[in-house]
Amino acid sequence: MSRPAHAFALLALSAALVTPDRARAYEERVHQIIGERALPASTSVDLPRATQRDVDELRVATWRAGANHPDAGVRARFLARYPAEERFDAWAWKEFLGLTPEARVMGVDALPDAALDRRGLLALSSRFPDDDRRNVERFAHRADRTVLRDPSGKPIPLDPAQLDMGALTGLSSQAWAHYGLPDLVFSDSPDVLKAEPRRWAFPPTAKAFAPDMAQVHTDVALAAATSGAPGGGALGSVWLGASHHYVEDVANQIHTLQAVYPFFVDAKIESWKENLFSLWGWLRPRPGFEEIGIGIIKNHHLFLEDLWGARVAEAAEGRSAVPGAVAGLTALAAGDVGEEAALDALRLDPAGPFARRIAAQVVESSSREGGEVYLAAREIARPRLSKAGYVYQAATADAELRPSPDPVQLDRFYALETRGFARAASAVRRHVRLFDEEVARAARSEADRLAVREGALRRLVADRMAARDAEEARRAAWLAAKGVTVR
Repeated sequence: MSRPAHAFALLALSAALVTPDRARAYEERVHQIIGERALPASTSVDLPRATQRDVDELRVATWRAGANHPDAGVRARFLARYPAEERFDAWAWKEFLGLTPEARVMGVDALPDAALDRRGLLALSSRFPDDDRRNVERFAHRADRTVLRDPSGKPIPLDPAQLDMGALTGLSSQAWAHYGLPDLVFSDSPDVLKAEPRRWAFPPTAKAFAPDMAQVHTDVALAAATSGAPGGGALGSVWLGASHHYVEDVANQIHTLQAVYPFFVDAKIESWKENLFSLWGWLRPRPGFEEIGIGIIKNHHLFLEDLWGARVAEAAEGRSAVPGAVAGLTALAAGDVGEEAALDALRLDPAGPFARRIAAQVVESSSREGGEVYLAAREIARPRLSKAGYVYQAATADAELRPSPDPVQLDRFYALETRGFARAASAVRRHVRLFDEEVARAARSEADRLAVREGALRRLVADRMAARDAEEARRAAWLAAKGVTVR
């Protein structure tokens, strides 16, 4: 790889995605607003509260589905990892699901305290993947559940693909699960980054797993909702709402690509200035091109996220009449006609992996606008966000907005964010509709209930065993390439 391409690569690996305190597409409160405004009134039904007994039953049912899977290969691989029901505790269950086993996950280790109707519970639960940090700092473990480490004591990632999208530690280490990349052949060429950022990635084999996480959570939700127990519906709603988090994340366009070109131009200019003013480091230490670029992209990522979140929250609370934010809330009720048509064309089967396919379709649409969102943010933000050494402070978006932003660019930014909201609304409504169709099929008879539940759990086990095999293969290759031994 050439030096310029290598620099671009380092930036993309670290920039907006690799920030120590933030790595999410929408703020948690915005996720909740989407659910409250996008889900139809028909979802507002009272549910008996779930209990720990419901959680334990679901966990045991998951193990039994793996231990008795009809595919002999899947069954053997599952039992090799989880040989005994009594050892398939909450830690093992979270590891199996691809979650951070040390995290206190809602729906596994805890349940919501509040008694809510279904729509309220779905909306609240859409916050949980950020709130409970279920995808953060996912390390490889030994059989005794201690973290695998390299000779220097640094943790080994469970899956090196996590590092394609975020850091090893800190909140940005959840980016692997909260981003989705379009189904394209990627290039790490700077020319591609300039012309079509959705086709640029480093490495070109980069992966992001939001669609898979949406499907994992949906299958668990289906198994919970068809348990036959009074609390199954509420437990299913906790998991279903959490699945919406991943769908909504990829409706935010900047979570479907790694970078855009103009920030790198800014970084190059700033690096030249730093070299000159420091006499190439003789007078004082100077930040390099990569470090400057990381800061520029991170600044704009957090700025645009906070700006939209603040305007939407104000509008939802009746404290603001900013037309762009009001349009965003309206879009949650209206949805996106084009996205609806694209989802119709998929002919989604309620008995199939519809969550993954919905999220993948959203990624395809959103990734075409990700570059535009970043560029619009750059035009309305103060130029200091593109200066070397300047650090955006959380929740200061209004202070970082240009005093007299170009109204055309500001409207453009709001319009793009509104498109993301409309897309998210259509996607989660379609997701709930298909989920409810499958639950309704389960309600026809005991045989149907068992068929729906077993189908969801068997798909879950097969998918997770395939994912675990792939993770282990990538980790082995990564360790070998680095010449790392574990301790």
